[in-house]
Amino acid sequence: MNKTLGDQDKTSPVLPANSLPLRIAIVSRRFWPYSGTTEFAVADLASQIKRLGHTVEILTVRWEKNWPLYFDYDEIPIRRINRSQSHPWGSFRYLRSLTRELNQLEPDGIIVFGLDEEAWAISRAFSGKTPFVIRIDNHFPGAQKEEPELTPRQRFAVNSAQSLLTDSLGTQQRMLAQPGVTNSQIKVAYEGILLDKIGKRQPSLQSAARVAISDAHPVLLIGSNQPLVVCGAPLEGDPGMLNLLDAWPKVIAQFPKAKLWILGDGSKSRDVWTKILEKHLVQSVIMPGSFDDTHEIFQAADLYVHPLKSDESCGFLARALAAGVGSVVTSTQFTQTVIENNVSGLVVHADDARALGDAIILALGNPDLRERLGEQGRLSASKQFDVQDSAKDFLRPFEKQSTHRIPDSSSADRDNL
Repeated sequence: MNKTLGDQDKTSPVLPANSLPLRIAIVSRRFWPYSGTTEFAVADLASQIKRLGHTVEILTVRWEKNWPLYFDYDEIPIRRINRSQSHPWGSFRYLRSLTRELNQLEPDGIIVFGLDEEAWAISRAFSGKTPFVIRIDNHFPGAQKEEPELTPRQRFAVNSAQSLLTDSLGTQQRMLAQPGVTNSQIKVAYEGILLDKIGKRQPSLQSAARVAISDAHPVLLIGSNQPLVVCGAPLEGDPGMLNLLDAWPKVIAQFPKAKLWILGDGSKSRDVWTKILEKHLVQSVIMPGSFDDTHEIFQAADLYVHPLKSDESCGFLARALAAGVGSVVTSTQFTQTVIENNVSGLVVHADDARALGDAIILALGNPDLRERLGEQGRLSASKQFDVQDSAKDFLRPFEKQSTHRIPDSSSADRDNL
């Protein structure tokens, strides 16, 4: 039988003094089998909440009928909710089911990833009854417009939440500048990582990792002596990814056997692939999609590249740094807070594809430099991305309520969208 919030095992609780165990529900539109920066963040946050002695359950969408409704992921209960993409009432029924499931779980707090319809439905059903936090990243609906404005539903959700946590300073500034946003509880909280689950890169294990990856994914076959550069990000239109492809011919002119793996997916994946075709890079650039575990990828890599121009945080970069992979990054508000040039990474101007190519060539030609950058990058990641710190930001609004549980309201009220 699948465990729920009420009967999940509590192993090695480490609750602070005078703190009560909480029942937490995390709502994320996407989770397993999709794997990307949001999914990594959800999984690590849930695991940390459990480590703290609380109970936690993840609610997500059941996009395919053959997917199980209930399962465990890393000992965290997952509950999928049907959502029809074709039925005209699919969204309405899904949101009613979501609030009904949450009502049955009776959580002490709800964490919502994203500013989509789930955030609005939860704000309508639980505002003033159960505290909830919304995690907002750079890709909230409307963010890609020149001057994005929140919809009325988004503003309602934003102003109803006990706390808003953004992935970067830039996202925080955009939210505070939105017309009609009165919620001042908007804080930057970089993605948290379970650092003890990120294996440190060991050069002696690189060849074995490459063999294991190629056995599982033949398209990723690579020799032990071929330079491997890895890049990962949500492919949502950031022009920096195209800049990397502009820089890559210069790299392979110096290192003809070099390979570039671009991890991740998104609405603009096709644009990236089209650029690869146009520049005749299909022999050296591969887009393998997303991975639920990046351990072998980072063991196999020689270098990680973060080419994005926007200041959004990036879970792939955070994990690469935590694994000790030397990195080349573009200068943004986000990377400036994490990486010191020529100390914990090589930093180049975000608009200079030539400089990006030169930095990659420099790093690939200097193993000792990569090793030094990797060691310092790992130290930086341990300070910036420890999930123990970010979990406090997520849980703080709920702990204030833990000494007196909020009386349960009627199911009819909570189901009223």
